[in-house]
Amino acid sequence: MIATLKSTLAAMCGVTAIAAAAPAAADYPEKPITMIVAYSPGGGTDTAARTIAKYVEKHLGQRLVVENKAGAGGQIGFSALATAKPDGYEIGFINVPSIHLVKKLREGVPYEISDFDPIANIQLDPVVVAVAAESPYQTLADLLADAKAHPGELNIGADGPQSNNQLQLVVAEKALDVDFNFVAFDGTGPAVKATLGGELAASLPSASGATSQVESGRLRLLGVFADQRSPLFPDVPTVSEAAGTDVNSVGASMRGIAAPKGLAPEQKAVLEKAFAAVMEDPEFLAQAKSAGLPLQYMNAEEFGAYMSKADAELDSYVELLK
Repeated sequence: MIATLKSTLAAMCGVTAIAAAAPAAADYPEKPITMIVAYSPGGGTDTAARTIAKYVEKHLGQRLVVENKAGAGGQIGFSALATAKPDGYEIGFINVPSIHLVKKLREGVPYEISDFDPIANIQLDPVVVAVAAESPYQTLADLLADAKAHPGELNIGADGPQSNNQLQLVVAEKALDVDFNFVAFDGTGPAVKATLGGELAASLPSASGATSQVESGRLRLLGVFADQRSPLFPDVPTVSEAAGTDVNSVGASMRGIAAPKGLAPEQKAVLEKAFAAVMEDPEFLAQAKSAGLPLQYMNAEEFGAYMSKADAELDSYVELLK
């Protein structure tokens, strides 16, 4: 009798726990969600995050608040995301391969790639070669010729250090037999600003991070690191095309959404569904095109597989940044 009573009470407690958990999942989210961006305002990652945030809000029914935690080539923001509480109210807009490079190249980084729970990829954003409108370099060939005539003297800047942008530079230097002086910035925005201010011969921002300044006429592009010309800039040649030498576009950024590991499956499903819906939202697609955001959607499973593949493939490149 006592055993039966204990079993009955245990069963009742189990039912009560399930009943209590169900409304919590059904009601998610009940308050604004913070989305960490590991780079400064004005760059490609920040621009994409802020553009998509306002459209995701209508599918979530809550605000999505972008919080910039820039510094150390993304390490500060990535670490903050990895160590955040996995309660569904703190997610991040991450950058692949930068999130891998930070881990592979630095001591004491407090995360593993397995500490992130992928939700969706949003963008594929190539690196571009940008100069100020009044720059004497009219073509990529002009810039390369000057660099070869003055090895190690021309300043070229980008987010860094040890970022995907710097990786793209060192891969290009090796392929094209040139040597620039790399200047690291905390994000694309500051690097572009320095280019416009005449502090740099050129910079290597993401395509989306350069769009507004290109459209304003203040910035010119000499090349795009990609296999094909970008639909954003169809008149700009690829670097391989302009240089007459094949250059691997390893620095291109996959930008997507991730949460700290341990997110409840029900909450992950809500987030994945919301971001998938936005990628079919005509208003968002029009806004993304206007903002110069090159989109490439992957669901959680696909994005996770891509991150795992990138983690393995990047091992052959990390020595170039040490």
